[in-house]
Amino acid sequence: MGINKRVVLLIDKTTNSKTAFSQATGISTVILSHISSGRNKVSLTAVEQILKAFPKINAEWLILGKGQMFSDGLDSTITNQLFDNIEELESEIERFKKATELKILKIKSSLSSVTDK
Repeated sequence: MGINKRVVLLIDKTTNSKTAFSQATGISTVILSHISSGRNKVSLTAVEQILKAFPKINAEWLILGKGQMFSDGLDSTITNQLFDNIEELESEIERFKKATELKILKIKSSLSSVTDK
C-alpha cells in the first residue's frame, strides 16, 4: 500500500471526512482529493502536518508502511505470537481438563467397586 492510500485510510480512521481531516491538519480538501485520486503525491509538508495533528500516528507506518498505524499499538508480529500463545494455553487447559475428568471417573469407579462389595 502506497503512502497515498495510507493517507486515505487515515482520513477514514481519524476523522471520517476530508473536510474534518483538512481542518485538523491544515491540508486543503483539494489537495486531499488529489492525494486520494493519486494525482498528487504526499509532500513532506503534508506528512509533517498530519503527524502534528495526530501525534499517535506512527511516522514509520505513514511514510514507509511499516509497523502499526498508531504508535501505541502492538506490532502485528507480537500480536500474532500472543494469539498463538493463547491458543496453546487453551489447548493445554483442555488436555488437563480431560485428564482430570478421566482421573475422577477412575476414582469414582474404584469407589463404586469397593462400596458394591
